[in-house]
Amino acid sequence: MVRLIAVKGSAVGIRVLLVAAAVAMLVPVVQAQTTAAVGAVNPYPNFFDIAYPGRFSLTLFGGGFGSDQYGTTQEGVQIEQSLTRYVGVVGRATGYQLYMGHGFANPLQPNPGTNSGSARYNFGRFQGGVDLAFTPTTHVYVLGGDDGGNSHNANIEGDISSWLLVHSQHPVNFLVSSVYSWQNDISSSSIDLRVVLASTENYMFMGGAGGVIYGGGFVSGVAGQGGPDLGVYFRPWQIGADVQAGYGTPHGYGELTLYKQFSWTE
Repeated sequence: MVRLIAVKGSAVGIRVLLVAAAVAMLVPVVQAQTTAAVGAVNPYPNFFDIAYPGRFSLTLFGGGFGSDQYGTTQEGVQIEQSLTRYVGVVGRATGYQLYMGHGFANPLQPNPGTNSGSARYNFGRFQGGVDLAFTPTTHVYVLGGDDGGNSHNANIEGDISSWLLVHSQHPVNFLVSSVYSWQNDISSSSIDLRVVLASTENYMFMGGAGGVIYGGGFVSGVAGQGGPDLGVYFRPWQIGADVQAGYGTPHGYGELTLYKQFSWTE
C-alpha cells in the first residue's frame, strides 16, 4: 500500500490547481454569458486569431496530506499564457516530499524486493501542455512531463473543469483529473463536485465532496479515498484555501491546500 504514496502526493497538487483554475474561470462568468448568444451560430469565431488583450497568469500552490499510514507535502508554481481566445500554453513545476514514521521500501520504484529506505523521499515533477477552452466555463488541460530526484517517472495528464448552473446563486463546479505513470504502470483519477455556498464582494465559500481512485501496475484491484471538502476564496488578494477529510486505503486522512493567483493583461 505504501507504494501508492507517490501517486497520491501528485494527485493533491493537481487537485488544488484545478480548484484555483475553476475559481479564476467563474470570476468573469457574467461577461461570458453576455457573449454566449453571439457565438451560437459559430461557437469558435476567429479561432486562430491571437488573443488581444493577452493574459498571463501565475499560480503559487502548496499543501499537505496526513494519515496514520503516511504523509506528503508539496509546493509548486504554474504559469499560463494565452495564445488565442481558445488555446493557451501551460507550464508546471512541483516539488514533493514523502514521509513515513519509519523506514520503508522506496515507493517510487516499480520493482519490489528491497527493504532498504528512509522516512523521506524528495522529487520534482515538471510538466508542460495546453489549455483548451471548449466554452467560457469549460476548460480541458492536457499535459505531459517527467520527474527528477528520487523519482524518474514519465507521465501524461488530462484535466477537465466545468461550471454548471452559472445563472443561479449557487453555481456547481465539476472537476475531473486523470494521470498515467509509465514507471509503475498506474493510472489515477480524481473527481470533485462542489457548489458555491455563499458569495460576497470579497469572499466565495464552496463545499462539496471528492476523492481519488488508483488502479493498474502493482495495485491489486482498486484503491483510493474520498470525503467532503470545504473551500474559501478571498477575491481582493486572489488567495484561497481548501480542506478535505475522509477515509479510504490510507484509513482516515486530512489534507490542506493553499493557493495564490497573479494575473496580467498584455
